[in-house]
Amino acid sequence: MFTLIDLTQTLDAKSLSYPGTVRTWTAERQDVRSDLATLTRFSDFDPHGGTHLDAPLHFAPGGADAAGVPLRLFPAIVVPVGSPRIDADSVPENCAGRAVLFSTGWEDRAGTADYYEGFPSMTLEAAQLLVDRGVGLVGLDTPSVDGRTDGKPSYPAHEILCGAGVPIVEGLVNLRALLPVEGEILFAAFPLKLRGIEASPVRAVALARED
Repeated sequence: MFTLIDLTQTLDAKSLSYPGTVRTWTAERQDVRSDLATLTRFSDFDPHGGTHLDAPLHFAPGGADAAGVPLRLFPAIVVPVGSPRIDADSVPENCAGRAVLFSTGWEDRAGTADYYEGFPSMTLEAAQLLVDRGVGLVGLDTPSVDGRTDGKPSYPAHEILCGAGVPIVEGLVNLRALLPVEGEILFAAFPLKLRGIEASPVRAVALARED
C-alpha cells in the first residue's frame, strides 16, 4: 500500500515568484451575471512561481519544452542537506533513472520574501556528478537550483542539468515527511502541456510504500 504525500506549495494572489519581487499571478473575476457561477481570468502568470518544473529548454536551446517533457513516475531518493550548499558529497551513488530530491529545510520559508534570499544552491560539481550518474530528475525545496555569485545571478547547475536533458523541479515542500520512509518512494510532477514554454507549474506528489 502507498501513501500519497503532496509536495506542492499552495499559491494565492499574494504569492511571490523568483527573485521575490514579482507576484506569481494576477487575475480578475469576470461578471457572468449569475450568483451561482464564478469565472476568473488570469491576466499574468509566471510559470516559475511556486512548485514548478524547469524543462531542458530553459537553458538548452532546442531542448524539450514543458509539453515535451516525458510523463514519468520516478523511483525517488530523498537526500537531507545540512549545509548551505548542495555539493558533490550530497549526490547519492545510485542515481541512474531516479528522481533525486534534496531536502534542505528551506521549505519553512516558502511564501515569504526571505525564501528568495540566501537559499542553499547546488555546486557545478554536484550537478555534473548527477548527470554522470544518470539522474532522471532533480528536485529541491528551494526556489532555484542556482544561487548568486558575488551578488549576481549565476546558472551553472541549470546549464549542466538542462544541457543533459534533466528536468528540474524547484519549490518543493514536505520533503522532510519523506525522510523517515524506509520503503519505496515514487515521485511525479507533471507540467501543463504548454508548447514552446520552458517551465510550468506542477502538482508534485510522492507515493511512499507502507510495509
